[in-house]
Amino acid sequence: MTSPQVTERSLGPRTNARTVRRALQLLRWRRLLRARLDLAVAGYAPPDTLGAMSWDILPEAQMSLPKPQDLLEAVNVGVTEDEVALMQRLRRLDRQLAAYGARLDAALEASTQQIIWSLASPRSDQQDDPR
Repeated sequence: MTSPQVTERSLGPRTNARTVRRALQLLRWRRLLRARLDLAVAGYAPPDTLGAMSWDILPEAQMSLPKPQDLLEAVNVGVTEDEVALMQRLRRLDRQLAAYGARLDAALEASTQQIIWSLASPRSDQQDDPR
């Protein structure tokens, strides 16, 4: 599941605010898990010196860029377990949320199709009406 813009409008006119909040909450948790995974990777593989390859193009840029250690300290959340195990756990949680999101999308699509078919099919009471 990608991160679409979820609004009442995108989910349809019959969607209530609770449904929108739940969809947004799912997307928010997926973004948080991915961000935490990025932080875990950054802690495991610290950044190189930024701009090193472009110093010949922008020699003054090296003075304005932060040092790799400053960047690492800014995003370090403290490692409480094995980094590889943490990354595996974060990926597993993201896959679980993605699978739930896919099932939710399928259920919403099926419900929408059912509503469309019920609105499009002639009603038996209308067929009996001679008007």
